[in-house]
Amino acid sequence: MYFILALLIALGLFFPKSKLIIVIDVVVLGLIVGLRTNSMDYYNYLLEYNMAQMVPPSLADFPGYNIIMRWSQYIGLDFTQFVLVMAFISFTLMITGMMIFSRYVPFALSLFIIYPFGHEAIQMRTFLADAIVICALPLLLIDHKTRLENILSKSMFFVIVFFASKIHTLCWFYLAIAVVYLFLRRKKCYVSLVIIITIITMLLIRLNILARVMMIISSSNKLDHWVQGSSGLGMVFYSFLTIVMYLLIRCSVLYIVKNETNVALKQIRINILNYSTCILLIIPLLIYDITFNRLWRIFLIFLYLMAGEYLYRTRFNRNKLIYIFVLLVMIISMFIIENELIVLNSLIG
Repeated sequence: MYFILALLIALGLFFPKSKLIIVIDVVVLGLIVGLRTNSMDYYNYLLEYNMAQMVPPSLADFPGYNIIMRWSQYIGLDFTQFVLVMAFISFTLMITGMMIFSRYVPFALSLFIIYPFGHEAIQMRTFLADAIVICALPLLLIDHKTRLENILSKSMFFVIVFFASKIHTLCWFYLAIAVVYLFLRRKKCYVSLVIIITIITMLLIRLNILARVMMIISSSNKLDHWVQGSSGLGMVFYSFLTIVMYLLIRCSVLYIVKNETNVALKQIRINILNYSTCILLIIPLLIYDITFNRLWRIFLIFLYLMAGEYLYRTRFNRNKLIYIFVLLVMIISMFIIENELIVLNSLIG
């Protein structure tokens, strides 16, 4: 499998805009994810699937996912078929959203294969929720000519991501930062305001106020486990990686915007940057549990897409060399600390 993944990475790097490579990626990665039989969490998902009919959605930790499982059983899918269908649906949704934002999807998928493909592959519920959010983000980040169109578009985003939150609780974060983005994006001191909100959020965590609010919004056992925990000093390194991710997105977007002649595309890039600034709001959550680093994944997609735009549309120079070095070090660091190799090995076993 490693040879196949290496080949897909190489194809994406050498043919960064090829739609054929996108199709190949979807088919091959979908089969790798969908046909796994011994990966981490596989048997937990199998047990959950077999128990779905006995647990009413109103009592399930993830009612949206419970409904999907019950419907899949209703149409006669066994668990193996269910996993395969979910894999292809997730990849299709994710790539649909990616293609709206950039032409360099194959390049972005190459980096995605390095990290966090392994974790998305085994965390089926998280992957589906992430894919739905990515597919819905154009509704939030693309502005329309009329006020009514904008209201309808943004409202659809909130409805779709609210449904995704019923598949995985962490999607509440994307709803929260969408509100921050919409209210503050026109402000000149946008970045400063996000930093202030980040600091205030950290204070609310220290005073145990945020945990109470989060439990009111969603009372799943998983969320209760997260907000009752404490990640210790490990959060410092994770916070550092979060900041590096933001700075890389910022550098690439600002350069693209500076050289972009299409007004509409320029505004979309600015919106992506403003939305991605909210990645800083992950940092307070890392105090609770390192598991909140799953929230990186949406922003990693933006980083990979914007990195493709920057690296393939500009001449090679010292700044680009530094950017590539920092990007690779960040991805390799994530690969190591997240035990991505062990996760990929579990897909083979």
